[in-house]
Amino acid sequence: MLLAVPVMVLLVWQSSEGTRENNPLFFWLYLLIWLGSFLVAGYVGWPLARSALAAVSPETTPEDGDWWVRDGFVRATAAFSFTVAVGMVFLVIPGLMVLMIYTFFPFLIIERKAKGFLSLAQSAELTRGNRMRLLVLVLVLTALFIPAAYSYTQWGPGALGVVAAWLLGTPVLALGAVTMAAGYRTLSRLR
Repeated sequence: MLLAVPVMVLLVWQSSEGTRENNPLFFWLYLLIWLGSFLVAGYVGWPLARSALAAVSPETTPEDGDWWVRDGFVRATAAFSFTVAVGMVFLVIPGLMVLMIYTFFPFLIIERKAKGFLSLAQSAELTRGNRMRLLVLVLVLTALFIPAAYSYTQWGPGALGVVAAWLLGTPVLALGAVTMAAGYRTLSRLR
């Protein structure tokens, strides 16, 4: 589901074969799709983060009745994704810094029922003193995602590129979620 945005871009790209070069409206349509992906990431990231946290600590499985917390999760994910994207557009380093500082907010929302934006502040506090280790971890996970991104850019927004990105990217996303949940569990027990 997290990789649904490339499919949307593919559908728009293929449906507008003859008019996309002459119509500036397609730029705004693509931008709207990518901005909508921040909300999609929140709704899809919720069960992914819950499953990752349950995988690393089965004794503290999240409650089934905590779905009311999901809306704060979606808002915080949209804010997080937007700030990482803006940081990546201007310079890569600010995007990576935001990524490593706020990386534990999903688990704080799920486990501690922290409010959306408060979870970002708590994540910044939790990562203090361990940010360089998290940066190395984020860089390793990003390097593992390079084959998926390369396959998408190599074969373009065609069906082959999307399928290759899904096949190569899904295991990396799952590994990244479980790794971050394990890091969260370790740091939260130390504090």
